[in-house]
This record gives sequence, C-alpha cells and structure tokens, in this order.
Amino acid sequence: MPAALTELEQRTSRWQKNSPLLVVPSWAASLAIHSLILLILISSLNRCDSGQTGGDEGELRSVGIYVKQSPDADQLEDADQEPQETLENQPTPLAQPQVTEVMDQKPPVDPQLPELNTKLLGAGPVQSPNLPNSPNSDPTSDLVMSPAAALAPPVMGSGKVNFFDAVDSGKRFVFVMDCSGSMAAPQGAPIRKARSELIASLSGLNHHQQFQIIFYNTTTRAMKHRGNDSEMPYASDINRTLARQFIQSVEPDGGTDHLPALKRALSFHPDVIFFLTDAKHPQLSSADLNEIRRLNAGKAKIHCIEFGEGFPVKEGNSLDKLARQNRGSYRYYNVRKFIIKR
Repeated sequence: MPAALTELEQRTSRWQKNSPLLVVPSWAASLAIHSLILLILISSLNRCDSGQTGGDEGELRSVGIYVKQSPDADQLEDADQEPQETLENQPTPLAQPQVTEVMDQKPPVDPQLPELNTKLLGAGPVQSPNLPNSPNSDPTSDLVMSPAAALAPPVMGSGKVNFFDAVDSGKRFVFVMDCSGSMAAPQGAPIRKARSELIASLSGLNHHQQFQIIFYNTTTRAMKHRGNDSEMPYASDINRTLARQFIQSVEPDGGTDHLPALKRALSFHPDVIFFLTDAKHPQLSSADLNEIRRLNAGKAKIHCIEFGEGFPVKEGNSLDKLARQNRGSYRYYNVRKFIIKR
C-alpha cells in the first residue's frame, strides 16, 4: 500500500511538470474566459431575433413596438411620408365650444320682440308716389320719374350760407337784389360788388339746398328754371352756372319799389331772405312793414344789407325795422370802399 501511493505521487508530479496548462499565464486565461462569455451572449441575442414572432395579424419591428395591421395602414404610411413642414404650417385650430353647452346657456334677460302696434323710432319706410295702387297697375310705372323728381336730390340737413357777413342756415334761400339805376354809381362799384358776393354765396350752397334770385327796380325779375320763374331750383352745378349767367345779364336801371319784390320773395316760402338795396328813398312805410310781417308770419328770416355813402343812420331806418321784425340782421356798407383804385 505505501508503495502504491508513492508511485501515484510520482506520476502526478511528472504530469504537472509536463502539462501545457501550467505554463499559460493568468492574464491569458482571463482573456479566454471573457471571450467565451461574450460569444455566449451574442449567440443568445441572435436566437432571440430569429426565434420570436408575433401573431398572424402583426409583426415585431426593430423598434420593439408591436403594430396591428389595419386596412388603412397604407393610407397612414402615405401620410407619414408627406413633408413635415405641411403639418407645421397648419394653424392650430381653436377650441370649439360644445354645441350642447352653447344651447344650454341662457341670456340673463329674456329678449322681447316689440308688438306689432308699437311705434318704432326712425323715419320709417319711404312712400313712393309712383307705386301702383292696384295689382293691375303697370309694375314698370314706378320706374318712370318726372323731370323734377329726377333732378331733385334727396332732402338732407341744411347748411349755412354767408351773404355780406350775414350768415344763416336753411334749405330754401331767396336773394332779393336792387338793380335800380343808383346801383351803377359810383363807377359801377355797387352792382359789381353785389354780383361777386352773390356768386360767392351760391358757391357755398350744397346740392340739397334750393335758391331763387329776384332782381327788382320798379318791376321784379326772377331767375327762370326750365322756362319757369316760379320754381326754386336745387343748387346743382348746372343750376349755379345758369344763375351766374342770369346775374351777369342784369344791368342797373330805373327807379325803386321794395314791396312787390319782398312779397314775391315770400311767395317761395323760403327759410331765409337776403335783401340788398341802396335806396333810402322811398322808405318802407309802417303799412308795408306790417303787411310783410303778416305775410311772413315769422317763417322766414329776413336779413337786410344797405349800400350807401357816408355813415349809417339806424334811427328810423325802415330796413333795420324790417330785419328786427322778422328775426334777421341789418348791415350797412359804404360803397366808396368798393371802388377799385387804379
């Protein structure tokens, strides 16, 4: 027995000396072991890729997300391929309120409609004078307008007019101008100044205002409109042009009679009358003033402009009384100041 153990020890000692494992360094053994572990991990990952599959209706993509195939998948893929700028350029839709929420909301005060017999504010509907009165009337008859209706603008607010610094507003104006022989002296200055001021006043009228011009001496002469001197034309461009021609055509001549001219001016039912004269004689009598005041009945304002030489005399002046009795103003001008110096 002891001899057998001795022989075994001898063989083991010889094997250890001759074994190649004993001559391998420790770092080489460590490298071999780590390499073996790395190979095992790579092999296991490959088996995971090739071995696992999803159901019949889907597939496992490389991103690790399981996608269920649907009939609209092709359309979704096409949409994914569109440029991203298209989505970025689209405005963000505002949040829309739910219909049910809006319908459930009630106003703080129940709205009430006016009754049918309640009068409403405003001018109301405009009645046309040419509308047919019966179903059998011609429906095109309301399209046919008279010349006066075609030329007449709609009624609007009254504007202010200035005549020799007498300023007033209204819709209907009458200018009463003395054209007696005395208006030509001195040197034609009075009639020349009267013409220029009258033309300037007409240029200040708007197209919705009406006017009439009356020149008088012992007779009266009014401007004709469409051959009629009893109308008040609107201040359109063409009518103002015709008025300028009428003004330039009148020459001073004859004597003076105030009352017929003033009565004719009142017959036009104006809002304002501008009355210009240079005649101190004859004066308007008290009977004349009373008749004018009666005919006017406070409807028209009468502004009086007097031409003269020297200083004005207001005491006992019939023009000053006429203006005060008819809510107007009185002005005096020395015609010597109108003379053009050469």
